[in-house]
Amino acid sequence: MPVPLGRAFPVARRLRLLLLPFGSRARTVVVRASPHGETLTIGDVSYTIRAPQNPEYVPIGYWQEPVSQTALAHVRWLLQKELLGQDAFLIGQPGPLRRTIVMQFLELTRREVEFVTLSRDTTETELKQRREICAGTATYVDQCAVRAAVHGRVLLLDGVERAERNVLPVLNNLLENREATLDDGRHLIAPHRYDHLLNEHGQAELNAWKAVRVSENFRVIALGLPVPRYHGNPLDPPLRSRFLARHVPPPPFKDQLERLYATAPNVPAESLSQLLAFATAINSKEGKSLNLPDFPTDSMTAASLLLAQQPGQPLRPIIERLYPYKAMLPLQDCGTVEHLLESKARHGRARLNRQWSNKATIGHN
Repeated sequence: MPVPLGRAFPVARRLRLLLLPFGSRARTVVVRASPHGETLTIGDVSYTIRAPQNPEYVPIGYWQEPVSQTALAHVRWLLQKELLGQDAFLIGQPGPLRRTIVMQFLELTRREVEFVTLSRDTTETELKQRREICAGTATYVDQCAVRAAVHGRVLLLDGVERAERNVLPVLNNLLENREATLDDGRHLIAPHRYDHLLNEHGQAELNAWKAVRVSENFRVIALGLPVPRYHGNPLDPPLRSRFLARHVPPPPFKDQLERLYATAPNVPAESLSQLLAFATAINSKEGKSLNLPDFPTDSMTAASLLLAQQPGQPLRPIIERLYPYKAMLPLQDCGTVEHLLESKARHGRARLNRQWSNKATIGHN
């Protein structure tokens, strides 16, 4: 049955938006100067960069060309949440990948950051306020969450699954309503409500109330691991609903292989392919079904540099250094890993032969 002409365009637009994440369109990063400042554009998302008041709080050195399209997609998503004024939660496997993506986003947008690593020993005072002795007097000193809210910075919470269940709900009201009551008697108030009270009562009365305006640029980005796949405490449902979550999987095989080639161009391609194939097999769904520990994919760059510095070094001892399965697995699981090592060595050689044959065919044509 044909679709009426008036409904054809909305249907086509919806299909295009649904299929957009699976498309192969390349995204680029463009920074242009405009009368209102520099404009950052990633794909079809644009953002006006504001000059930071404290440049020492802006991350540097994380954005290094070339950047894969997968990483650009994550940065673009964070840029969309920034424009919408929403808090984000990145979830994925252990490693620095999620934190690096956030730092790349902050470096591109020149946003100031307040970084805190959560642990079982983290308390409420380390997030809001802490009493310190200054010049013989006990005073309250603002901590990361309060400083980020007042100065309009990004609060980066790393390791939310390690925090105790009674710690993060302290930030619940600050995340939902942008309001909080501090120990020194001050009250953090949402920007729209503060501006309304300012018009009605004036600045002097708000100062008497110890009211503090929360910046409209205040954002929270949380990093966590999937629980119960990994050890930790799951987020409470009220707190979890304050974030928009995004899963950050490991980079695709092609992107990781290209990075290894660029890091160690003198290492035989067969060795790098075998190393990456083994790591991919361990971290695949089949490897997780066997309850095998994750392979530290972020250490493969160091392994490729070690192969480059020692050309005659065999690959297997390096893999055993990165993944000491004989020391942490029972005997039957060690046999499974040994089988993976042998099979991935054969598959790596076969994959490499196919790549060289395809390049030869393209060159001949």
